[in-house]
Amino acid sequence: MRFWLKGEKAGTHETFVILPGWPDNVRRNENGDFWVALHAVRYAPDTYLGTLPWLRYLLGRLPIPQSYLYQLTIGKPHAMIIRYGPDGSVKEVLEDQTGQVVRLPSEVEEHDGKLYIGSVLLPQIAVYTLPSGVASS
Repeated sequence: MRFWLKGEKAGTHETFVILPGWPDNVRRNENGDFWVALHAVRYAPDTYLGTLPWLRYLLGRLPIPQSYLYQLTIGKPHAMIIRYGPDGSVKEVLEDQTGQVVRLPSEVEEHDGKLYIGSVLLPQIAVYTLPSGVASS
């Protein structure tokens, strides 16, 4: 959702983009584009759980490791990083369907033609060099 804080639309909101997966953070680059890191794509069980907050709450309280709970509710890792324009248009998609290069990304920061990709669940930082002409364009 996009919430307008000032201007003639102040106090209103609208759908900005419909994400294909589970985001954790959104970062803006110097040109106003938005980088969104998705640690998994949506699939039927997790979409169904979204309609049952009480069941999600109970699952979160189970005395099992978070990695098992993640596999139970989200499934396999499927990393995706998407750059959206200020109007919500998709400008670039980086994807690791198997999670072999980047697993469970939670944020991405663009700096000097590189993307720094972090994970809240894993002790890793990946660095991806954007092709020339793509960085901050």
